[in-house]
Amino acid sequence: MSLSRAQVGGILRTIRAGHATARALAITDSRAVVRSLFLSSAIRSGLLDDLSAGGTFAEIAAKTGCVRRERLQAWLDMGTELGEITQRGGQYRVRGRRARAIAAGDTVLRAHYRSMLDYQTGPYADLQALLSSEPGDGRTDLDQYADDIAQVSQAATPFIASYLTALIGQTRPGRILDVGCGTAIYSRIAAGIAPQVLVDGIDLAEAVIDAARRELRLAGLGDRIQLHAGDIRSWTPGPGIRYDLILLLNNIYYFPREERAPLYRQLSDMLGDRGQLVVASLTAPGSVAAAHLNFMLTCQAGAAALPRPGEIETDLSGAGFRTIETRPIVPTEPFLAVKATGLRQWVYLTNGVSGGSSSRSRRTGTGRRR
Repeated sequence: MSLSRAQVGGILRTIRAGHATARALAITDSRAVVRSLFLSSAIRSGLLDDLSAGGTFAEIAAKTGCVRRERLQAWLDMGTELGEITQRGGQYRVRGRRARAIAAGDTVLRAHYRSMLDYQTGPYADLQALLSSEPGDGRTDLDQYADDIAQVSQAATPFIASYLTALIGQTRPGRILDVGCGTAIYSRIAAGIAPQVLVDGIDLAEAVIDAARRELRLAGLGDRIQLHAGDIRSWTPGPGIRYDLILLLNNIYYFPREERAPLYRQLSDMLGDRGQLVVASLTAPGSVAAAHLNFMLTCQAGAAALPRPGEIETDLSGAGFRTIETRPIVPTEPFLAVKATGLRQWVYLTNGVSGGSSSRSRRTGTGRRR
């Protein structure tokens, strides 16, 4: 399509005004933001679920109890321009890949977009007040949007599951402790990998633990996976119980930095002679996603923060762990799985009672990465 003289003139004036490339990039950025806001509003309002079945404007308006129909029409027009919905023969329905995936039941995408209007944008909107707040003060998103945060964090589940499958297949643990188990997703994965394994899971959220127990009973895993509501920092296992593997998966950032080494030391005392501790987490900086999550965490009340590069290894070494192996497990992201052996376990292994690992990952006696 040819441009009119007025359009050409406007382009030339824009270029002469300066920063034309930056303005073009801003337009691209705005479109991405608008798409995210549209999908977020579609989920939160329930309109996405209504559109998944399709319907006329009148039917959609009736389902939502809409009074201001001009606003609904403007919103539908926005979705049509974005390509997330389509209108043919008077029927509206979802069309875009994102919208169709969410409507089909993708819980990670649903939680991601639903959180766009509050949890993910709130810290940026409140930045000035957050920068001048007192130590320990901050937002309460971690409690207020706990369900969405838990769902979004499951984006890492396939990668952690792949790592666990290889690790458990190699080490064949008899008993596992899953710290911060939440819905027990990793406890269930571990139990599925090794039919002989027994798992203890512990989490602060009593309601989450109660719901997870019900799910485990329905799945026939209630005897093999025992869940406990409580704080790992004050919890002790039953008499004589030692673990072959302890998991801290995607949650160490909730513990203040100064509490991490003491926590590792405490967990080391729960390990058996062949026991190992695994810590899996994003580190920051290292990617846009990691930096974004770290910023949101540091804006919360308390002292949550992603570990910085090398911090996990340094804290483990300070807690007495001797053999530390680090592997990246998520492509393009600084998401690491760090496996550590405590001093007592290291002595047991180096005395020749058990063969050494065939892992080719980096390792040193002090736990420092080379």
